[in-house]
Amino acid sequence: MGFVLIVFLAWLVLMLFTSMNKKLTFIENTFVYLVALVININFTWIVYEELNMAKISQQILDNSAFLIHRSITLPLTVAITLNLFRTAPSFGSKVFKTILSVLFLVLAVVIARYFDIVDYRKWNIGYEIIYLFLLHLVVQSLLKYFGQLKTRGVNEA
Repeated sequence: MGFVLIVFLAWLVLMLFTSMNKKLTFIENTFVYLVALVININFTWIVYEELNMAKISQQILDNSAFLIHRSITLPLTVAITLNLFRTAPSFGSKVFKTILSVLFLVLAVVIARYFDIVDYRKWNIGYEIIYLFLLHLVVQSLLKYFGQLKTRGVNEA
């Protein structure tokens, strides 16, 4: 059942991303997706495999659900959030959209924990929330820097 719910959330995020009016360009969306993916893969590798702070289920479907969440749901949710930032009129609405994004991702983690897809040992949901907020902040900062590089490259050419 956990696999089905995680795949449903991934499908929901994918459909929302493909049907939304994107404010970022194709290159910027690709940059956001890939940066979030690389950071998340490295982070999960360190926390789950190297530090043994959490354990991923060895069941094939459960392990696949974890990989789907890590590789599709999380980076696309960050991309959706950063697309919505362009329409945000104030800092407060950006914070609100980030909080909603983090809550959605925490819901996916809670589902994974409930169905024993992930078992936390020396890790807890509070650390996960901090990580997700920092991930949003880092990706947004890198996107701003990427935009400056893009603009500088156009002006120099």
